[in-house]
Amino acid sequence: MRDETTAGHAMPPAAMPPPATRTSQDPTTNTPGPQLRTWRFYAILTSLGVAGLASAIEGTIITSALPTISSALQAGDVYVWVPNAYLLASVAVLPLYGQASNIFGRRFLLLASVALFTLGSAVCGAATSIGMLIAARAVQGLGGGGINLLIETVVTDIVPLRERGKYMAIVMLGSVVGASVGPLLGGVITSRTTWRWCFYLNVPVGGAAFITLFAFLRVNHHRDQSWKARLARVDFSGNAIFIGAIVAVLIALTWGGTTYSWTTVHVLLPLILGFFGLFLFTAFEWTPRLCPEPSIPRKLVSNRQSAAALALTFIHAIVTFWTYYFLPLFFQAVQTRTPEASGIATLPIFGGSLLFSILGGVLLSKTGKYKPIHLAGFAILVIAFGLFSLFNHTTSTAAWVCFELLWAAGDGVLIAILLPAMQAPLDESLVATATGLWSFVRYFGCIWGVTIPSAIFNNECRRLARSMGDARIAGYLTGGRAYEFATKAFVDGIADAEVRRGVVGVFQGALRTVWLVGVGFAGLGFLVTFLEKDVLLREQVNSEFGMQEVKKTDELVVVAGEGGIPLASLSAATALTERGKSTSQMNIS
Repeated sequence: MRDETTAGHAMPPAAMPPPATRTSQDPTTNTPGPQLRTWRFYAILTSLGVAGLASAIEGTIITSALPTISSALQAGDVYVWVPNAYLLASVAVLPLYGQASNIFGRRFLLLASVALFTLGSAVCGAATSIGMLIAARAVQGLGGGGINLLIETVVTDIVPLRERGKYMAIVMLGSVVGASVGPLLGGVITSRTTWRWCFYLNVPVGGAAFITLFAFLRVNHHRDQSWKARLARVDFSGNAIFIGAIVAVLIALTWGGTTYSWTTVHVLLPLILGFFGLFLFTAFEWTPRLCPEPSIPRKLVSNRQSAAALALTFIHAIVTFWTYYFLPLFFQAVQTRTPEASGIATLPIFGGSLLFSILGGVLLSKTGKYKPIHLAGFAILVIAFGLFSLFNHTTSTAAWVCFELLWAAGDGVLIAILLPAMQAPLDESLVATATGLWSFVRYFGCIWGVTIPSAIFNNECRRLARSMGDARIAGYLTGGRAYEFATKAFVDGIADAEVRRGVVGVFQGALRTVWLVGVGFAGLGFLVTFLEKDVLLREQVNSEFGMQEVKKTDELVVVAGEGGIPLASLSAATALTERGKSTSQMNIS
């Protein structure tokens, strides 16, 4: 705040504004968007993007390198826990991170998350056994989950609701780039050097993220409680129930259709227990007598708009990973391309999503309307999935590139605007817990986005393989193992040309069913959009966790943010004293 003077005199005490306090209920703390666009604002966004890049690369680079890693460490059938340990740890801690960031502040937890992620990456690269690697992947996941959640939380803290889609898309550039180049990078690394660099690569990237965040991420939070008092506020009981439930569900999804049949007790029991645990967690959280400060407050889903936006987030995550995991199968199993060539062929998906995510954010910022964009996005996805069902071994490059770009348009415009739509009717004090719930729903959707089409693909392969003349080859496509053999190496290894064409036909037919069911899920998203309500998007920031501001006047230096404690230069105090004015009249905010 400028030191206002009249005729050379300081503002009289009666006219002085009260000291700045940041509460979500105080309208005087609203900070219009344009005032935030300082170099430090963009430095924070850049550092968040670097952190997101590291996490996103690790989420996809393992897909290409996993066979090599499993062979090197003699993983056997526990190889599935190399990716799943990371995913499990990431998802399980989301509500805890959301609540803890309100209690301990965003800066501390984000720096700790980056440090955990970097440490886990280093240990993964140095792993000498599969057990050591899985444990290190869990440490990575604890950091990665915090990174992904807190990146989004910090953006919502410093950007007005109406502009969040635009700036969320900019920050997510790193994540999208990392996710898109991850599979290709993993293939290149494992073929040209040691698989350990799939993990060591994140050490310098994570280190750079930590340094930039430490230097630039200066945001407010209250420090008016002791550490003991803050720890007492954490919902440990509720999070213990939640983590147990998530572990049970993920065990069931990991074993289902691969290690055990979906109808066996080994799968059904943990699945039932997991969903019962989620129900128990919800009941515990929404009982004030049991949980006075819940990780997931009931008010987050007690309004139609937030509930509809969460449903759309879940469906969007499903259809996104549906394509991420099964489009490469078309190129490898039907068009018989190498993994590297398949990675290149899917670049229109990732590159297009990147560009259209920015477009979606800009449209939201310009119009303030999210519902029309949601309708358009899911409508395009319905069409794109329908076009994917036409894919065969003779599909031209021009056709699949255009179809991929169409899908990317529908998926991309939704990426950055689902979170603002969920937050629209909520108070700013719920930003962190709302983001935690939204992130969990998105991750949970990602899990089902792999599980559902995998079950469809394996079942269709088993059904179609019955008509094949070669029982030995047909055996590879049954028992839930079809996804494992949907590769160029397997197809090219079949000596008989007629049998080889039959196998390609099985893969092509199974994928056609996968895409047609995808039409149904995208169509469900289109219908759910009609349940949304148009809510006016705020154009001002009103958060107690906003950026700390450093402002200067001629001789008066004001530092706002750290608990509202002001500092003034001695020369300013001396000058005012010489004018015969009491230092109590200094206008410091």
